Amino acid sequence: MTEPCVLLVEPDVLVRHPLAEYLRECGFAVLEAQDAEEAKSLLEKSLQTVDVMLVEGEAGFALVQHVRRHHPDIECILAGTVLKATELAGDLCQDGPALTKPYEHRFVLDRIRRLLAARSRRQN
Repeated sequence: MTEPCVLLVEPDVLVRHPLAEYLRECGFAVLEAQDAEEAKSLLEKSLQTVDVMLVEGEAGFALVQHVRRHHPDIECILAGTVLKATELAGDLCQDGPALTKPYEHRFVLDRIRRLLAARSRRQN
């Protein structure tokens, strides 16, 4: 069985890189993108199947909508710091917005694991 793959879409490399390294240490394959265009490119060109995408709030709305249309099997987590943006995010992700910055790495890991477990239960 291959390791689950997480796509992190975060413009701040000082936020994205440490979280990516933490998730790799926890057994995940991780793809990193700085913006929506790079994320879309990775989704189209990567040989690896993405299981979960973590994307920054306001700028991520359009990306999550794109993923819902073109890659419906990918679980999405919207994150960010703007309260209004997270309120608007409720319709885009199953449980609404779940993360705020700065990210607590263990909380992100728990959220990813819960999404993957719920998907596995739905598929069985």
